[in-house]
Amino acid sequence: MNATADATVPLSPKIARKVVWRLAPLLILLYVVNQMDRANVGYAALTMNRELGLSASQFGLAAGLFYAGYILVAVPSNLMLARFGARVWMTRILVTWGVIASLTAFVDSAHTLYLLRFLLGIAESGFFPGMVLYVTFWLPRQERVWLMSLLFLSIPLSNMLGAPISTYVMEHVRIFGWSGWRAMLFLEGLPAIALGIVTATLMKNRPEEATWLTAAERDQLNRALAVERAEAQRHSPRGVWRTLADRRVLTFGLVFFGINSGVVALAFFLPQIIAGFSQMFAVKYSVSQIGLITAIPFAVSAITFVCWGQYARRTTVSAWHVAIPAAIGGLSFATALFLSSPYEVMIAFTLGAVGIYTPHASFWQLPPRYLSGEAAAAGIGLINTIGTLAGFLGPYATGWLRDATGSYQAPMLLVAALMCISAIVVVLIERSARTASRLDTRPSGSPS
Repeated sequence: MNATADATVPLSPKIARKVVWRLAPLLILLYVVNQMDRANVGYAALTMNRELGLSASQFGLAAGLFYAGYILVAVPSNLMLARFGARVWMTRILVTWGVIASLTAFVDSAHTLYLLRFLLGIAESGFFPGMVLYVTFWLPRQERVWLMSLLFLSIPLSNMLGAPISTYVMEHVRIFGWSGWRAMLFLEGLPAIALGIVTATLMKNRPEEATWLTAAERDQLNRALAVERAEAQRHSPRGVWRTLADRRVLTFGLVFFGINSGVVALAFFLPQIIAGFSQMFAVKYSVSQIGLITAIPFAVSAITFVCWGQYARRTTVSAWHVAIPAAIGGLSFATALFLSSPYEVMIAFTLGAVGIYTPHASFWQLPPRYLSGEAAAAGIGLINTIGTLAGFLGPYATGWLRDATGSYQAPMLLVAALMCISAIVVVLIERSARTASRLDTRPSGSPS
């Protein structure tokens, strides 16, 4: 076992539960809205592409440009959160992204869509790594994995809810004489603005500000966090630039890139794959039916997400909590579009959804074992940035391969390969860290 994995002191379950249930509702709500605003362009594409005359590769580029803007300022944004506090910085992020998300309803060409998706990425940048960093301020590792599981539940939950809601609005809601996809994009940007006001009012930066904890509870919580930070400090690189060049940080980024490839593929292209069942299997679905079918994999993965988080909480979080589901997801993506009925395809994509969402909470407990303070802010930001490159490169590569081959089989095979590589690499990281830990603790003069 890695020595850093044991650097915790007992925390009262009562205190842990109080922190989780105070933080979780707001964080989950914020992340649900975040994921809906990020992915709803995938549902808009069902009618938007035809209206704007977009090819699959043009849509893929538009979807990916969100991530191009996102990666430019993710690391600086996390450093700003650490400096100014989560309440101020999250409020800024929420309001600016809500405004730009609603403005996307006004696009009239591929180029204006490109611009607004790029600006939306800049506006949202720092939100996700900021949430990961924020949670480390409040709970030690073993309890944090449960809060992170609840937080990451927002990803499949947002798609489970967003698919039928977005497609229903597209079919049935008309405002300003707009097409359905324009009404959907405009309306779904507004909750982020409202939640910015809520965040400015309710969010607390650190346990010291939590009036709902007693003085004794704050003291016990801070002592548990201090022990974990002190252990992480022993292994942490010194300074931002050393952190950004650290081999472990870069390798964790590679792992997240592979996992995130599956998330992006499912979020942006599953609705279009299901729409393509009309050619593959001679079945026809309305836009609303496509939304309901799309929700199935996310609903199932939401359930398994919670179960896996509870399992990880009761055991010592390790690379296997990431590698096993990632490998299952990769194999499912590899086989999905070679199956012979829409039911079999959806079963495979459901297993794939379980595989790509389940590892998230466990994965984000691994980097903080080696990062502390400013290095944690920079390292988590960089890992997320590298993973987010999948969001920039993946949609364009998927669209290009779809245009070149006439099907989504080749893109799904590429996603499967990346996920399986992530499964292998994360296990190698832990083995390397365990070996280094044994060498660090070997008595002086021991034989090599």
